[in-house]
Amino acid sequence: MMKLSLSRVAAVAAAAVLASCATEPQGAKLTYETSPAGATIYEGGQSLGVAPVTKSYPSAGEGAQIRTAEVTAVWPSGAKTTFWTFLKTGDDNVTTLSRPANAPNLQADLDNAQKYASAEQRLKAQQARDQARASARCQAQLQGGVNAGIDDCK
Repeated sequence: MMKLSLSRVAAVAAAAVLASCATEPQGAKLTYETSPAGATIYEGGQSLGVAPVTKSYPSAGEGAQIRTAEVTAVWPSGAKTTFWTFLKTGDDNVTTLSRPANAPNLQADLDNAQKYASAEQRLKAQQARDQARASARCQAQLQGGVNAGIDDCK
């Protein structure tokens, strides 16, 4: 009786997992970056945040192209540019929206970009340290109590 119940529970759980996979909507992702860094991304008048911003777009059906909504990048100087594109289901793309070359007050946007560049550099350095610490080499060194002068394993 107990084996029958466990088998039935396992079968129901497996069916639920398969059903959720079959009905999961397909879509695509697009990450918006800006040059210079630090522009705010808007879609339909609503702020999505300061770039980089990742947006998911649902698919209209199997094999259908996905048209992204039009987004606008706005820098602190007031410079703006708009963008939209077509994606394929399953895409995970990155695009860079560039500040118009003839827009005034470039220096304000470059100054603003400095604070984002510094934060991004710190984040990338931290990610590299985390990845190094998780490596097999570092794990072996840490477990063996050996520090071969490699600072990223600490």
